[in-house]
Amino acid sequence: MTHRDQSLLLWFSEVGRDDADLVGGKGASLGELYRELVPRGVRVPNGFTTTASAYRRFLEAPADQRAWLELEEPEGLARVRSTAARCGSLDEALRACFDGADASDQLEMYGRTALARQLVVATPVPADVSNALQQAYRELCGEYGAEVDVAVRSSATVEDSADASFAGQCESYLNVNGFEEVLLRWKECCASLFTERAVSYQLAKDMDPLAASLAVVVMKMVRSDLATSGVMFTLDPDSGHRGVIHISSSYGLGELVVQGSVSPDQFTIWKEGLRRGYSAIVHRHLGAKDQAMVYSTQGGTRTESNDTSSARRRQWSLSREEIGELGRMALAIEEHYGQPMDIEWAKDGRSQDLFIVQARPETVHSKARPTEIIRYAMPSGLAAQLAVDGKVLAQGQAVGTRIGAGRVRRYKDYEEVILRKRALRERIAAGERLEDIPADERVFDSGDVLVTEMTTPDWEPLMKDASLIITEKGGRTSHAAIIAREFGIPAIVGCEDATKRLAPLQEVTGTCAEGDIALVFDGIHPFEVERTEVDTSIELETKIKLNVGFPSKALTDSQLPVDGVGLARLEFILTSEVGVHPLALLYRQELQDFLETGKLAPVLERFHERLEAEGEEELRGILGAIDRRTAAYADKRQFFVDRVMEGVGLICAAFHPRPVLVRLSDLKSNEYRELLGGRLFEPLEENPMIAWRGASRYVDPDFTPAFEMECDALRLVKRRLGLENLELMVPFCRSPEEGAEVSGLLADRGLGPEADVRLFLMIELPSNVIEADRFIDAMDLSGGSIGSNDLVQTVYAVSRDDLEGYRHAVDARSPAVQRMIADAISSYRRRGLEIGICGQAPSDHPDEIPAFLVRCGISSISVTPDTALDVRLAVAKAEAEARGEGGEHPRSEPDVA
Repeated sequence: MTHRDQSLLLWFSEVGRDDADLVGGKGASLGELYRELVPRGVRVPNGFTTTASAYRRFLEAPADQRAWLELEEPEGLARVRSTAARCGSLDEALRACFDGADASDQLEMYGRTALARQLVVATPVPADVSNALQQAYRELCGEYGAEVDVAVRSSATVEDSADASFAGQCESYLNVNGFEEVLLRWKECCASLFTERAVSYQLAKDMDPLAASLAVVVMKMVRSDLATSGVMFTLDPDSGHRGVIHISSSYGLGELVVQGSVSPDQFTIWKEGLRRGYSAIVHRHLGAKDQAMVYSTQGGTRTESNDTSSARRRQWSLSREEIGELGRMALAIEEHYGQPMDIEWAKDGRSQDLFIVQARPETVHSKARPTEIIRYAMPSGLAAQLAVDGKVLAQGQAVGTRIGAGRVRRYKDYEEVILRKRALRERIAAGERLEDIPADERVFDSGDVLVTEMTTPDWEPLMKDASLIITEKGGRTSHAAIIAREFGIPAIVGCEDATKRLAPLQEVTGTCAEGDIALVFDGIHPFEVERTEVDTSIELETKIKLNVGFPSKALTDSQLPVDGVGLARLEFILTSEVGVHPLALLYRQELQDFLETGKLAPVLERFHERLEAEGEEELRGILGAIDRRTAAYADKRQFFVDRVMEGVGLICAAFHPRPVLVRLSDLKSNEYRELLGGRLFEPLEENPMIAWRGASRYVDPDFTPAFEMECDALRLVKRRLGLENLELMVPFCRSPEEGAEVSGLLADRGLGPEADVRLFLMIELPSNVIEADRFIDAMDLSGGSIGSNDLVQTVYAVSRDDLEGYRHAVDARSPAVQRMIADAISSYRRRGLEIGICGQAPSDHPDEIPAFLVRCGISSISVTPDTALDVRLAVAKAEAEARGEGGEHPRSEPDVA
């Protein structure tokens, strides 16, 4: 045994990542960070760690049996307490606590672990350990100031490893001041190794609770109670996408973010852009941040949660510069460790500096099989029909993309669980059989749905058995979300009023597979789980791309074996991320002036009839709703630009370096009217599908100012974020002359071919096919993409909203449409340009349309994510048949739930 192995205490500068056996995972990590990464610009507070040897010295210290005999007797464990109190050392007493324990009996473990903690706290600290702590604390005071406030943090020798996410199981104490307080908290950290949740975790992992040692970290306290704090992942915590950094941030101490009791701000950074020196913040989400944990006004380590002001809630908790600084530190940490990392950070409210206070390997996605795709899906159209039928009970933020169903078990807090378990145990002890006890009088059965306000580590035994977890509070990095991902359980967080909307024992189905918003349906409904092993070694001549709507889903979808995005719809960003008519944002002040004075500004005169038809109260209500939605922005135009830039930026970052073809906005007048303020600026049209839409809007003076905002946002995707894989597509363009005017507008705003942004035409009108060469020349096109849905509509003069309603139904398989498709492909290939399809046809008919398109020589086929694998198979088969070969199929194992 070396001198270091026998040391009772070591400074951060003396330890590194290989010293976990000596100073625990947290101590080793902080030592590695301080020693290796501070020189690279990562800011880490200094500190020291007592070692495993110090902990063992404590366990071997002579017993204070008089103090032990005065300890409280746990219910039903008198013999255990008596045996432990007669032991000669703390180690022997703790072994007596767990000798013969039934780890599956939660109530028994609750009592045994409570006794163990009492024994630890009642035992004196050996003099040599106490002296080492006192001397080191004095030195830290010399560096930072007398009676420096510190954090005292447990560092178990099995935690924070790549094989077991043990973090958070043992206690930590913040804002500790003075040596006597440090010594007390040191003992309490040792005691926390024997909490019920920690012991249960170790037993679940086949660990011996007494085999582990505990180190204790003492480090300079970062006063985030006066500022902000949060967590970072150097991958997306839901999808596992490794090209981004995800940051959560809220006011005060980080405990509320980890617990999930506050909805934090969330930021996504594109790593490669950060490396290249761009402002690579590709997405931001403003959280409620309605509470902040701060130190109690009474002093000491006590904390309290205070409501934050409405003004602070509407503000971002981090500036762009601070987000970038955190991102650069996270990137340096990941590059040093060579793997994705889970990082805790804090901002000091006194110095305004950002600090890294912990980093550990990410353990959920590091175990994922990259070649296996697991997809959950309800039968086609079922979710939409259930919504129409009024079966949606609640909704919240989706964690992952899974689906779960079962009976609701609703609890206010974990104490309620313990009380009910105790009552149940007494009934069983009295002779009742569990299977004879009514379901509503039991506590929790495997496959039940856990519904509560928020979860903490105490909940984990129940969470592991749940089919679905629903919490009223929390975000994507809350405790519930992290545990749900680790155990592969669907979870819905931030589900407001779930404990009021969902009744005990009510049967529900919760789906996270419908996008960013998860839904809870009344009743048990069918869904399928498909596991597919994808063979990506087969190279296809025809590129497979995706149609993408919601930016938040792009990080998941981008991991499919595809060649990029053939259609990114701005409409989803406008409706979900913006939610306000662009002209209502642009003319917000002029609308206010009209409300107050009755006078119309010149820019509003063309809309005077609609404005004057709007009642004063209705207009006041619209403006109030706009202000609430855009509360973080004084400049409402900037709100629109930021939301569009970040929505498109997230999609481009997710798929980088693969191309992302963004279709310029194509909402119709009836859809624009549904946005806040929309009815002030939109006409009532008999048939919006073939009226004022697409290119005709961009060149119309009534709408051009809104289109210019859109262009400014898209230009920033390339220039500010550095995402050169952005491509643009013009929809519903009726003539080459109209196309040329749109191309000119794009050039004026720094977009299009002259700005090295490839331009495509959406081919959805007969004129686009018949005059293909004129469109190509007039717009300087790089390619085209066939919109089969609208092409069916315009070729056959039918409504695309009711294609199945005709006596002789038509679709993309109909002869005239297929002739148009074949001609368009021929025209573009003859000019050496890319030609793809982004309409619904290949997704709707994967057994027919892909083979037809391959025979025509199409460049790419863009489909919905759920059909990408099927279409890939169909294309592989069609190409193989064209070569006179056979196709291969992946192995699929469908399970129907």
